[in-house]
Amino acid sequence: MLQKVKNTIEKYLMIKEGESVLCGLSGGADSTALLLCLKELGYDVRACHINHNLRGAESDRDEQFCRELCERLGVPFTAVSVDVKGLCAETGMSTEEAARVLRYREFERIGCDVTATAHTLSDSFETALFNLARGTAAKGLCGIPPKRGSIIRPLIEVTREEVEAFLAERGQPFVTDSTNLSDDYSRNRIRHSVVPVLKSINPDAEHAFARTARVLHMDDFTLRCEAEELLKSSRTPKGWSAVILGGARWAVMSRAMVMILEERGIPYDNARINELCTLARGTVGRVCLSGELYAFASDNEFRIAVPAKPTDKEIKVTGEGDHELCGKQITVRIIKKAQYVNKVHNLFTYIPLDYGKIKGELVIRTRRAGDSIRINGRGCTKSLKKLFNERVPFEERESTLLLCDSEGVIAVEGIGCAERTAPDDSTENILCFGVSS
Repeated sequence: MLQKVKNTIEKYLMIKEGESVLCGLSGGADSTALLLCLKELGYDVRACHINHNLRGAESDRDEQFCRELCERLGVPFTAVSVDVKGLCAETGMSTEEAARVLRYREFERIGCDVTATAHTLSDSFETALFNLARGTAAKGLCGIPPKRGSIIRPLIEVTREEVEAFLAERGQPFVTDSTNLSDDYSRNRIRHSVVPVLKSINPDAEHAFARTARVLHMDDFTLRCEAEELLKSSRTPKGWSAVILGGARWAVMSRAMVMILEERGIPYDNARINELCTLARGTVGRVCLSGELYAFASDNEFRIAVPAKPTDKEIKVTGEGDHELCGKQITVRIIKKAQYVNKVHNLFTYIPLDYGKIKGELVIRTRRAGDSIRINGRGCTKSLKKLFNERVPFEERESTLLLCDSEGVIAVEGIGCAERTAPDDSTENILCFGVSS
């Protein structure tokens, strides 16, 4: 087994020359064997035991066993006590998840170059079966990866039987977590009931799974590479082209969606990924991802954003000046028509209006119920609700700025001015309405 562990470390480039290794040591068979292997192979190893304080005297027994083992082996040892129940109460996490979070937090705090955990091929097999029972993509059927960042699993190609035989050869005792004997946990039921049935069909079931997992991993890796290229080729200033993204093969598009969500730390499941793929292919609509965060598709673009919130604030305009509303910079300038044509038109994204046609007081605000406008050159009057549905991304509708006079809306940011205030041959002075984010 020692040679197999050495080969695994070298094959997956788990430990570079001179790197320090932290061994997560529970005192169970797997972690005890891992510590012995790392020590015998000559690595710069230290051990850390996390006391989860969940099993009373048994937890204290495990910590003492680990301490004495490390003293005998001459391995630097750290024991850390964590409050799993407290984190569960604070966050609503399950006991298993809270223990995992605290465990890895402490591993990172200690600060070795890499952290070795004692997951075996048997654990990986059971994980794949568990994922299969719940429903999973190819990645879930690959089991536990040999390496994830600075976390390494040197025993990932070794079965539990091989571990116990290794310890028996050396006369090395270990402790047993009593919860591993209970079928109250799904993983234990898989270990005690499902795996023995599969091994009665094929005694080498775990290694057969390993061969299948390698093939699935290679296939999944290839598809993920294609998904990365898809995201690059479909990128737009605000999101991704729904035409390109939605036109990809489903297996590639779904992985691209996973990458989009994982990059932003957004939780997901298969149903959510299918929703997003359907959204991209439909090119119109929205899906709530979490809280105020939405995925949108409109104008052939797929985006992730928080929609702007409605505001009742408004700015009264009494002449030229600079203003701010909804986090946007607003400029109002009044110039001679000739100056606009010669100096401003090609340099700025202003909306020009005939200053002489404006009625009463000028106000800058966002849309309100009943707003409408007859956009210059369109030949029809439309409600802003309908106009925005056609022209403005959903998440920007509540922050799109309007310029209004006493008779109604005369300009819409990014769209244009009203027909009644459009400059013509008789125009003398132009009001320039400019907005930038």
